Amino acid sequence: MNAFLQELAKLTRRGKACWFTSVLFSSVLVFFGVFILVTQDKDANANVILEDAAFNTHAGSADVNIMTDGDFSTFLPTNSPTLSPSIEKIAYIYNADTHHPTVSASLEQTLAQVASQVSFQPSVQTDLPSEEPSEPPSQPTTMILPTTMSPTMSSISFPSAHPTHAPTSSSSPTASSNPTMTNMPTQTPLFPTHDEPNQSIPTFFNYNMSESSRYGPHSWNNVTVLNTTENYWYEFGFVVNECSKGAQSPIDVCTQPVRHCEEYHEFRAKKGDFTISSEVVEKQILPNKLRALMMRRAGEEPDPPHVDFAGIGYSSLDLLNIDIKIPAEHLICGKRYDGEMQYYFFHPVKQSLIVVSWLFEAKPGHLSNQHMQLLIDEFQKVYDNNDEFCKANMTATTATTIQNPSQGGKGAPLISTRALGSARNRHLKKEREPIWDPFHSDIQRTIHFWGYRGSLTEPPCTPDSVLWRIMDVPVPISQDQLFQMQNILFNNRDRDSCVFTSTHYKGSVARPISNSIRYYKCTRSDYVSDDERELCGDVGCQVPFGKDLDQYFEPIVHVTAPPSETPTALPSIIPTVV
Repeated sequence: MNAFLQELAKLTRRGKACWFTSVLFSSVLVFFGVFILVTQDKDANANVILEDAAFNTHAGSADVNIMTDGDFSTFLPTNSPTLSPSIEKIAYIYNADTHHPTVSASLEQTLAQVASQVSFQPSVQTDLPSEEPSEPPSQPTTMILPTTMSPTMSSISFPSAHPTHAPTSSSSPTASSNPTMTNMPTQTPLFPTHDEPNQSIPTFFNYNMSESSRYGPHSWNNVTVLNTTENYWYEFGFVVNECSKGAQSPIDVCTQPVRHCEEYHEFRAKKGDFTISSEVVEKQILPNKLRALMMRRAGEEPDPPHVDFAGIGYSSLDLLNIDIKIPAEHLICGKRYDGEMQYYFFHPVKQSLIVVSWLFEAKPGHLSNQHMQLLIDEFQKVYDNNDEFCKANMTATTATTIQNPSQGGKGAPLISTRALGSARNRHLKKEREPIWDPFHSDIQRTIHFWGYRGSLTEPPCTPDSVLWRIMDVPVPISQDQLFQMQNILFNNRDRDSCVFTSTHYKGSVARPISNSIRYYKCTRSDYVSDDERELCGDVGCQVPFGKDLDQYFEPIVHVTAPPSETPTALPSIIPTVV
């Protein structure tokens, strides 16, 4: 030590300053190194706590996984027919003051212990679901569940794969790494299938595909069809149940039609003078469809939308009603689209309906169809109105029960049936409401279609009563809009009884397809739009146009083979009935 001090004394003043500086700097580095090691050790201990708590709970309680990003979740087995029988992830936010009714006390205690040791903020995704026809969702989505008779609501998140977090060790010798799931709650479907009536109702039918159903499509031939105005089809003379007879709709159309196109020009539509929010258009949420019912023409007014169809021997037919079915009833080469909007017309001479069908396609990334949203908004108003009446009736019933406890004990809980559609879509800015055009370019993107003669797709299923036209370019809508329509149709309640009105089965009111019926397909080789014909002649322009010289859209599929039947020659003078 003395030798060190002697050597230090020999240094100049500047040398001594440099030496003390280096010593101080080395001490700081040592201090920070020790600090970092201590911090890493604490983080490692916290991770062990997280991993142990995620997979080591008492037998009979839920299997809890606490992600490092703060996502509190519980994994449950699933019996859902639409998802693989692996696991489903139910988002769960722990609240120390409010205990979840389906989580065991031991699980809540474990959550509280872990939450006290690790500081984090749980998060819940709020993305709306995506539904691609005939394809399972590829990304995890979270949706607010519709309420049933329970006053609570849950947030359900469906993962696309198994969780990546796996336990590395077990700190509790008494806990099982594979706890039993016998007491776990079952998943509530997004749109639950409602119970069939206990007592026999002759006029009731639904879309239940199970063999045990008394009212599903395989039993529709037993449905009693009323010969009164309560049967909507009574107006057209369809009063006999023929669901097991003749050529039935819907069908699957594709690329090889058997018959030739029967039209020689596009159907010429006039939008009339109806505004969609006016009383001349009655908006209805029916058990198996959304319907916009047009006021019937009396003389020249009112002037509903009307169409001049080619080759039917009548100058113009009024639009009677618009029905929306989810998902689509008709298939295109085996593919079922997200929805189908059907325009109904009636031919008084042929005593047949003419139905123009537009297929909805809700692909990820599709923007909101603003013209369609005007119609969806009107159905939303009906849904919200029913919801408010239901709540008011429930409130009145509860107040009466409280005032007269001897008549019912505790009051029934209020039921929340708030709409699940996107508020952004429901409140699109309307500068002024124009005449609503059913053939607006946001809807009609083609003048060509598949055609065939078939039946109604619900009782009385009258065969050979409908001239179907399935347009060959789908109507683009957003996934939010599809989800909004699903919620309106499947979660609607009767305004007086608060009973669910939908007769869907697992989110579908589509009748199963029947055996193929001979159909035809109209293409550009049969006719082009009137404006394009006037511009470039009968064969059309080299660069194709759509209706009104709008953009041309390619059809879903192209015809790959000529029809096998000989085309019927057109008369030199087309007969017209006025």
